[in-house]
Amino acid sequence: MIYLNPAGLAPFHPDVQQVISRTLDTFSHLLYAEAGIQYYRDTLQECRRTIADWLGLNDEQRFAFTPNTTTACSLVLSRINWKPGNVLLTTTHENSTILNEIDKLSNRGVRVITLDPDVPGGFLPALERILNEQPIQAIVISHVSHFDGRIFPITAIQDLAQSHHTRLIVDGAQAVGHIPVSFQEISPYAYFFPGHKWCTGPMGTGALIVGIDGHQETQPYWAGYELGTQNIGLIAGFAKACHLKAQQDPHNHILEQVREEWKVCLRHHPGIRIIEWDGAQAPGILSFACLDEYTEQAMHNLSSTHSIAWKTLTHPSYPSSLSIRISWTTDTPSIDIRSTLELFSPFSNE
Repeated sequence: MIYLNPAGLAPFHPDVQQVISRTLDTFSHLLYAEAGIQYYRDTLQECRRTIADWLGLNDEQRFAFTPNTTTACSLVLSRINWKPGNVLLTTTHENSTILNEIDKLSNRGVRVITLDPDVPGGFLPALERILNEQPIQAIVISHVSHFDGRIFPITAIQDLAQSHHTRLIVDGAQAVGHIPVSFQEISPYAYFFPGHKWCTGPMGTGALIVGIDGHQETQPYWAGYELGTQNIGLIAGFAKACHLKAQQDPHNHILEQVREEWKVCLRHHPGIRIIEWDGAQAPGILSFACLDEYTEQAMHNLSSTHSIAWKTLTHPSYPSSLSIRISWTTDTPSIDIRSTLELFSPFSNE
């Protein structure tokens, strides 16, 4: 199989599996004896410190382990004192599971405004205009779009949110482990991300970073979000994966080179439209829309015949067309990239 969907689920390093097994084996001999409880606590704290250091987070007590981003989002939204008539601002580029959590607030009388982030030059002024027109209790936005890899200007959005006393809640699912993320540079109300995507950790892991403002309302810090017993084996694997990521160059030019090769290959296909905006793009994601039924069927046949795993989706900018998202990491075999590019060549020459 040619796997081009690490943005959905990334295979993890053998060292990660070894750490998971070793941690669980050690704990299984201790369990909840006094030594086991100490081992459990020490393991969680060590893992918390490892990931916090990687992200430049000075206060590791702001870092909570969660099983996934949806749970983290639900916890954050549930701790805001929503009142009927409150307004939440989001975009058309959010993951469906996050949008489901947002939709639940409508039952409490919360109004949701959804922006279409067409171009950076239009998105930020539109955001500022809405913030100027009415009080907004929270902004929920992705750091990187799962649809097409566009990078939202989080620093500029954070400045706008802070100047209007609005909570900024960021979904970093497609960002952390993919593009440089440092909490020396950003400090939103809340930021969450999973372990199983670009961090290349195990499923069932994730993290929530609570901002200073969030602390004031959700004492005692991470303890208010880590509900129940944690799986320290998976968390140890998550921390190991992040430690391995920390050894890599955060500005990965190899991913960018691959993206440019894809663009060159696809831009000559009359039935394909590359989807991106006039702004920063994440290096390991490229999406394209199939503009006609012939191209759509050709992509289905290509995927089926050659066992290519990629993400099919409906992009907000092309609601009536099939869109495809391809993604890759430094661990994606170069032969898979080359083979797929060659498969696209006959279509580009038609």
